[in-house]
Amino acid sequence: MKKDLDIQMGQRVRIKREEQKLSREKLAECIDVSPQFLAQIELGRRGMSSATLYKLCNALSTSADYIVLGREGANDLTVLTKMLSNLEPQYLPYVEDIIKNFILAVNKKNP
Repeated sequence: MKKDLDIQMGQRVRIKREEQKLSREKLAECIDVSPQFLAQIELGRRGMSSATLYKLCNALSTSADYIVLGREGANDLTVLTKMLSNLEPQYLPYVEDIIKNFILAVNKKNP
């Protein structure tokens, strides 16, 4: 059972890494592990600590729910949060206005 979970989790890590066009070496550097250890995780041969899982989620802009359970929650705002955190503060009011207007438009279409 644990081995199957390690394999599934490793596959999801690899999928997210490849979606973001990150090399194994670059991701390993970001999460402070060796590329060999990351390869072992992706192949399901090694498990990972909660600290490594946390670093992976941050580096891949995904949730632990996705890595562990394979569920991408509809309310997972990790990706949006990461994008907004990279914006210069003076642009945040514009983003807020855009989001408000989008929500208003969607709510008008779907009463």
